[in-house]
Amino acid sequence: MMMSKTPSSVRRREVLTVYVIGLFQGLSLVAFPAAATILTSPTGYDLSKGRYGVLFLPQVVMAVASSLSLPALSRRFRLKQILLAGLAANTAAMGLLVVSDPVSTDAVAFPLLLVATAMLGLGFGLTLGSISTYAGAFMPDRRDVALTALNVLLGLGTALSPLLVAIFTELGQWWYLPLLAAVGLVALIVVSVRQPMNVPTVGGARAGGKVPTAFLLFAAALVIYGVAETMFGNWGTTLLVGRGVRATAANGALAAFWAAVTVGRLMIALASTRIRSVYIYVVLPWAIAAALLLAPTAKTAEAGIALFALGGLACSGFFPMTIGYGESTFPGIVELTAGWLIAAYQLGYGLAAFGGGALQSAVSLSTIFRLVAVLAVVMGVLAVAIARRQRRPTAEPALAGSPPAAA
Repeated sequence: MMMSKTPSSVRRREVLTVYVIGLFQGLSLVAFPAAATILTSPTGYDLSKGRYGVLFLPQVVMAVASSLSLPALSRRFRLKQILLAGLAANTAAMGLLVVSDPVSTDAVAFPLLLVATAMLGLGFGLTLGSISTYAGAFMPDRRDVALTALNVLLGLGTALSPLLVAIFTELGQWWYLPLLAAVGLVALIVVSVRQPMNVPTVGGARAGGKVPTAFLLFAAALVIYGVAETMFGNWGTTLLVGRGVRATAANGALAAFWAAVTVGRLMIALASTRIRSVYIYVVLPWAIAAALLLAPTAKTAEAGIALFALGGLACSGFFPMTIGYGESTFPGIVELTAGWLIAAYQLGYGLAAFGGGALQSAVSLSTIFRLVAVLAVVMGVLAVAIARRQRRPTAEPALAGSPPAAA
């Protein structure tokens, strides 16, 4: 007769489930940008740059809405229910991307893609907030380690997505990527349903209180960061293809960008044990500005990979460190802080994803990269103001994709 599982063995399975979900969330999140060359190719979906930009508007709207609603949702539903809803939305997004391929040349394809990106935005907000809460609650005494590890899996997924698209494109079946993601997500839904997925009781500040004016510093910095990161993440392959780099090599550069983001966060986590993280924090925006200025100079695959890796290292720590600093600076509104700052980042994402396409009717993509580099300088000024508010040397932010939005 089989022995019943001990509580510790159940918890280990739950922890493993949460981290695998992180991997597939990253894989799904970058599926559309990774397929940019297919979506805009005359032999693929033949979307104009403007329509490609519009494609991400529903994603941004739903991601912002779901991120902002997490504290309220957590008071009405179990976190497991919120997680399952997020996984279902991600699965729907990947499924719609798969079924859009056979009708890629028909008028119905674009509406399908719009619904798919809306589902992806909803899934991103609900899933990422949920698994961040689980990871932190499962290891309350080592929350920074738990969230950094979760971020590694998220980053691995975002790096694998363009690589897999490149491999499957060479095989003539690029849609194997969203199919793989959809199958994995369905399996994770089944596994999650069969597990308790209870959140341990953890202390912490609850949502409430007036939002200080100083909070706008953090929000403005992440809006600009969202613009800068999205230039690489959504428009990077288009930039490189326009400079003469093959589409598969451009996807390799995109994979290098996301891989460098992950490696950079690990490097910063290690470096922060020896030096104060604020010293690293104030340098990152200037490195982002330099990477944006240099990116349009790439004319070969090797140069593209090197410069995009530089961009990934520059982008690596700014987003999670800003959220971490925000939570420590505004403990009275800690639950709102994470959701609102993630929403600010998503707003920047939307401005770049949509604006990057609209502006190309007036200026070149290379010029847009250089203009965003100027914005990164402004972000550098904001970073200095934020760093000055971090008084305590021990207040180091966890390097995770997004801290818990609800306990």
